[in-house]
Amino acid sequence: MPALNEVVAGWLRWQAAACAQMGSPLYGSLLESAAADQTGATAEALAGFETETRSAAVGLRLMAAVHRLVLEGRLPALEPHYPSVGGDGNASAAWPAFREALGEQRTEIRRLVERGCQTNEVGRSAALLGGFLEVAHRTGLPLRILEVGASAGLNLRWDRYRYESAKSDEVDGGPGGAGWGDENSAVRFVHFFDVPPPLDRSAEVVERKGCDLEPIDGTTDDGALSLRSFIWADQLGRLSRLDGAISIAHEVPAEVERMDAASFLERELGEPRHGMATVVFHSVFMQYVDDDQRARINRAIDEASVYYLRMEPDQGVFEIRLGEELLGTSGPHGTGVRWF
Repeated sequence: MPALNEVVAGWLRWQAAACAQMGSPLYGSLLESAAADQTGATAEALAGFETETRSAAVGLRLMAAVHRLVLEGRLPALEPHYPSVGGDGNASAAWPAFREALGEQRTEIRRLVERGCQTNEVGRSAALLGGFLEVAHRTGLPLRILEVGASAGLNLRWDRYRYESAKSDEVDGGPGGAGWGDENSAVRFVHFFDVPPPLDRSAEVVERKGCDLEPIDGTTDDGALSLRSFIWADQLGRLSRLDGAISIAHEVPAEVERMDAASFLERELGEPRHGMATVVFHSVFMQYVDDDQRARINRAIDEASVYYLRMEPDQGVFEIRLGEELLGTSGPHGTGVRWF
């Protein structure tokens, strides 16, 4: 039986700490146990993945693979402990069944882990909202939005969600009104803003398009299952927002092409579009992009008359930038937005 590669074990420990810090005690504990499973089922399930990098998120892909099987009803011994299917979230009780699943379903789990990480985190729309409103405010034009690394394109529907914050006079230094967007939306962001952006602004999206190397169609049963599997099983609020966003995706079309980001932007930005403001955006995307792609992406944006909005990690925080301007910060899933 192979030993768990120490590099992979290090990734699992790092991901365990990150999950625990971000409010997932179940995943934090299970990943710690997996990292300690030096000569067991974890080693066999992840043998050969040490050639990847930490940013490829092997740990999250492992958890998504197991979660998918739970959601499909194929791991009944884990269901009593997975909150996404009504379980209690008891990680200590879950670990023996988790470890057994790695052995019994090793072939299927390895096949699923081989896929890239596809978390379409709807919460990041709350972090990006202020940037879109800022572009609309500055230009007075309707928006053409282009998302790279779009996954299922759920954040391309950001304007169909509801965003709520405290009244401006109840937030220290916080501008804006009490809310933005459709009050009857199936996706609601409540208490996502520590300091909200100005919400007393209007914006109209007239074109929405994205690209991804492995796009997911969330309007299909298989696509929805894939998206749900990447949500952490003990974070039911995220699952609820995802389900709401999928229901909106059925009503609001948004094309997501199977294409690399650089080629997509070179084509889309090759000719100017008049009467609208073009916004290129992404969130927690650049860690998956190699140096050549980065250079081509930056060149395509620099050579076009567009607005460049992004939410990416930088030294422990997630920065929201428009061009080189730092607009605010947030947590990795879009919570705790502090607008500058």
